[in-house]
Amino acid sequence: MKKFLKAAWVFLPLIAAAAMYFLLPFFPEFTEYVFSRGLFRIVTVPLGFLTSLIPLSLTELLVVLALPLVIFLVILFIIKMKKSERRGKTALKAGRGTVCAAGFVCLMYMICHGANFYRLPMEQLMGLDTSKKNAEQLLEVCIILADEAAEAREGLRTDENGCVVFSEDIFTELTRAGSGYNVLDDEYSFLWGAVWRQKPVMLSEAWSYTGITGMYFPFFVECNVNIAQTDVSIPFTAAHESAHSRGIAFENECNFLAFLSCINSGYAEYRYSGYMEAFKYCSNALYAYDKDMWAQAHAHCTEGMIADFSAENEYINSHKGAVKEVSHAVNDGFIKAQGVKDGALSYDRVTELILAYYCG
Repeated sequence: MKKFLKAAWVFLPLIAAAAMYFLLPFFPEFTEYVFSRGLFRIVTVPLGFLTSLIPLSLTELLVVLALPLVIFLVILFIIKMKKSERRGKTALKAGRGTVCAAGFVCLMYMICHGANFYRLPMEQLMGLDTSKKNAEQLLEVCIILADEAAEAREGLRTDENGCVVFSEDIFTELTRAGSGYNVLDDEYSFLWGAVWRQKPVMLSEAWSYTGITGMYFPFFVECNVNIAQTDVSIPFTAAHESAHSRGIAFENECNFLAFLSCINSGYAEYRYSGYMEAFKYCSNALYAYDKDMWAQAHAHCTEGMIADFSAENEYINSHKGAVKEVSHAVNDGFIKAQGVKDGALSYDRVTELILAYYCG
């Protein structure tokens, strides 16, 4: 019995992670208060605070060092196998270590992110009516967003092409991502978190070919932002990743909180980014329904806004390719594996939440 227990303990983290993955979807209220507002915060708040003290992306550093580290471990294993007089025992020990490490990684993932897919939905937490709205309401919201964006844009710094650019360095701009959340925290206590520094990725230009603009890395509770994208998009991306670090898993919900936090920010570049991204999602939905109504909404866009949209499209089109397609497929598969049926398309469902916010 002792030998069995000694051999079986290495599987405990993996078993715990699997239990969370398969059982928590059936108990959203339990997940909400025990995991998302309990264990998640206990683990991520101190860890997120510590990693925020470091200005560089630990996730990026890990990616750079991952391949050399794997090669080193493989070589080390081969050397040990050659020197070992009992190779079977050596291989078994290495296997147990691998299983234990994999189990710990899975468990940490579930605690620091995965379990949050099974908490109560955003519309319930915030009291939003997400019942179907009509096209006229969508048009009205699009016009509001365009007008607000135009107002927020006034006074922002622009480059020689008339596109909005930051007035401060990227490190300063990214530390402003929490400004709007400080306002929301007073009304929605479930959003409280400790990550205050979003990390710029130095290899962003290469990263752009994956089509990824930001990434929350749960093992470091770290928010990483692609800084090669247009400046107008960066604040929204930073706010989106911040939502993940505050316990929100669904992409549409993170987009909605990014919008809310941006428009409540004390910084005009964040407010502009929030309104612009919200307008983009809502106007795309309107375009798919009625192109004439879309034209009515688009008429409210200023020349400066159109220039910013064009710059964003140019950035996207200049980074197309097979890598981006593979990356999209992987991301889509990952999201679906969390029980989100529409996968990467779930980002677009933020329109429902924005309509609920404006239309009640």
